[in-house]
Amino acid sequence: MVEQAKTGGVWRNPWRLIGWGGIAGLLLLPAVAMQFTTEVNWTGGDFLFAFLMLGSVGLAVELTVRANPAWSYRAGMGIVLAACFLTVWINLAVGIVGNEDNPINALFFLVPLTAIAGSVLGGFRARFMAVAAAAAAAAQLGVMLYISATGQGFPIGVTLFFGALWLVAAALFRQAGRQ
Repeated sequence: MVEQAKTGGVWRNPWRLIGWGGIAGLLLLPAVAMQFTTEVNWTGGDFLFAFLMLGSVGLAVELTVRANPAWSYRAGMGIVLAACFLTVWINLAVGIVGNEDNPINALFFLVPLTAIAGSVLGGFRARFMAVAAAAAAAAQLGVMLYISATGQGFPIGVTLFFGALWLVAAALFRQAGRQ
């Protein structure tokens, strides 16, 4: 603690400044765009939701960096956070199957929920995180198979992309569990 006081505290870390500054910049973009075009029309609720989404990712990164020094664990968590964030953001913004109003898209929320539940139940330990990420990959495949079986589409590209993210994260967590 004394060392932090001498050097200006933890905010001297350029990566923290870049991360939190990037989040602030992303939140400012629509506010600035609204001054120049009517095509961007965010409400207070939109800004609050974006703040909660981006802020929760930033907080999770902060906690991950403090919780585990292994690069493989941190990389796995980064991939998991990206997969969760992108699944929710894309699904709410434009929808994965059809548009954002298609009720079948709600199934895609089960994938990050699977990862989160497994992570919490495993106490965020690397070997359990590997299982949670693999379970999320299986859930991703299951959602695609259900949607395909019910004749509502065949989101193979989304499944391959997110499935690959989940499996890479699982492999990284597995590596971290061996260290």
